Amino acid sequence: MEVKKVNFPELEAGEKGAKLGGKALGDIPVQVNVELGKAKMSLREVLDLSEGSIIELDRLAGEPLDLKVGGQLIAQGEVVAIDDYYGLRITNVLIK
Repeated sequence: MEVKKVNFPELEAGEKGAKLGGKALGDIPVQVNVELGKAKMSLREVLDLSEGSIIELDRLAGEPLDLKVGGQLIAQGEVVAIDDYYGLRITNVLIK
């Protein structure tokens, strides 16, 4: 097999085309998660869980919850109740 070097043409400075903006990307669905806390457990501890078990999380009561989009932390907030649903009131935006 013969391997050859690829020669790319030189790029010239030219006019820039249209920008991708919020209108082009704004309707793409993304996964949004509100994270209450984390715990590290052994598989044995997970297998021993049953109704009524309590898992101690790494977050203190009253601490803000994390809002993650695509796994990236973007904001923090507090839990609110809206009719019969839970919600998150944003108290701190971390990405500008």
